[in-house]
Amino acid sequence: MQPSDTRSLAEARHRLLAELERERNQLLRNIETCRIRDIEHPFIGEWSLKDIVGHVATWEAEVVLALKQLRAGRRPAILDFDRSRLDEWNQEHVERKRDLNFWCVLEQLKGGRRRLMEEIAQLSDEDVASEGSIHHKLIRSIIDHDRQHWHPIAARLAGMAGVRETSFHSVPEEVWALD
Repeated sequence: MQPSDTRSLAEARHRLLAELERERNQLLRNIETCRIRDIEHPFIGEWSLKDIVGHVATWEAEVVLALKQLRAGRRPAILDFDRSRLDEWNQEHVERKRDLNFWCVLEQLKGGRRRLMEEIAQLSDEDVASEGSIHHKLIRSIIDHDRQHWHPIAARLAGMAGVRETSFHSVPEEVWALD
């Protein structure tokens, strides 16, 4: 690999991680702007703000697991996720967190990000920055998933009826595009 290639990969990694941080910060800012009553009551569709936070945290944990599986030389289970069960899986995992305190769920979201960053730190610039790599696509799925959830929150806060489409609607959909 040429020094310019190495530099380009390092720069691409930096841009991707900056986007990862920017989208999470936007999600957190929108969450912080919501009212206390939005935490437990339906806010976007049938889901409360706590449900949305728990959902995002759960999928980020799945991506962390996938990165660990890759590091261990195994095929990530997320690649074999049963597409027909996506809505059911999401609902099951939202229900699991319903009895938790909102601040606990929010801490899970923040803790998940710390674990994600620890996993990413162990990856090469090539794995992170090469658009064709599974690592890159997993990271991209988290970026897009954060965006996919903060946009409707922002629209709701702004009193807008709808929200523009962002791309895939879930982490598995993005990952399925790998195959």
